[in-house]
Amino acid sequence: MPFRQWQIRVIRTYDGKIRIALADLCVIIRREEVVKTGNPAQEFPTAIKMPFRKKGQAQWSIHPVDMHRLVQPVRKESPTLRELADALEDWGNRLLEAESPQRLIPEYKEVVRCYKEDFPVTFRIFSDKIMVNATQITMKFGKIPSEWLRISATDTLRREMERNGQLGKYNAQLFTTRGRGHGATWVEAPLVVFMAKWIAPDTDLAEWYRKQLGTLGFRTPRTKAVHLKAVPGTFPFLENPLPEDLKEAQEMIMELRDIIRENLPKITFYEEFIENRDWFKSTRIADELGVSPYHLHQFLAEQGICKYEKRQWVVFGAYRALQCDVPYTWTNNKGKAYTFGSTKRWTQAGREYILELWKRQHPENTPQDHGKR
Repeated sequence: MPFRQWQIRVIRTYDGKIRIALADLCVIIRREEVVKTGNPAQEFPTAIKMPFRKKGQAQWSIHPVDMHRLVQPVRKESPTLRELADALEDWGNRLLEAESPQRLIPEYKEVVRCYKEDFPVTFRIFSDKIMVNATQITMKFGKIPSEWLRISATDTLRREMERNGQLGKYNAQLFTTRGRGHGATWVEAPLVVFMAKWIAPDTDLAEWYRKQLGTLGFRTPRTKAVHLKAVPGTFPFLENPLPEDLKEAQEMIMELRDIIRENLPKITFYEEFIENRDWFKSTRIADELGVSPYHLHQFLAEQGICKYEKRQWVVFGAYRALQCDVPYTWTNNKGKAYTFGSTKRWTQAGREYILELWKRQHPENTPQDHGKR
């Protein structure tokens, strides 16, 4: 594959993963010693020898996720090399995005219906499902789709509907599009009715959507409460029968008060650092999983969810609802706050998605209590 005046050898493996010839990259950034005298396996976690051959010998290759580790040492050497490193890192990120299973959107046709004047809604009809432009819906009420998507009840609803066969796979239930005038979050049709009831409960918006989807040949499920299965508790009194007299009732109340007092710090921690937070650092999520932030980012990159770009980890377009921009602020001695720049953080939905994905991929290493936090 071409990169400026160079040609870089690239292989796609049997499982769809992309491998890049390390020797070709080292020539470009003038670090030939990495493959001549160094040990790539120690420096790059993804390094393995592949059928890139020279004089009959297999050569080293790396996955695009390790590109930033390769170019980082040369950034400080000169402005020219810094610009070259940035360009090469961007080239590797495009390969990483091409590897992601979310990279392609199949053929579809679009239908636009109007709920009211100046209130169009666009439906994308695919071969097996319908997606709806959620941004068009929420913007009329001064909101954005991520506000609804990051609510824990929404996440539960999506997973329950996936288990019941009412929706597709969790990570395929929504996608985003970019571009001036084309940026939007698209959600799978059955979710639209629930979102409409949340955003405009006092209108007939949800029923209107149901009828539109019906005319498009899609039957939406009747809205009904999603009942969560009770998680067995660890407190013995939960299994005790109800008190039969006042004395037993008073004893149970006293026991409950003691348990509440004992667990109050945990409840406060959960509310302040989990339930009531709008965003999370990778460090906190990594702590929940018992791994380092580096291993967490490596895992997410290998899953095709994020890439290292401009010195931070950024999700691909299909996963934009999992991240948000948090501004940096500074307050002077007069109490006036100033904003300068921003950084990427994980949303509530992003945290829960990562925990669930890690649990599926590493069932034997998953902490038993992170789902209760």
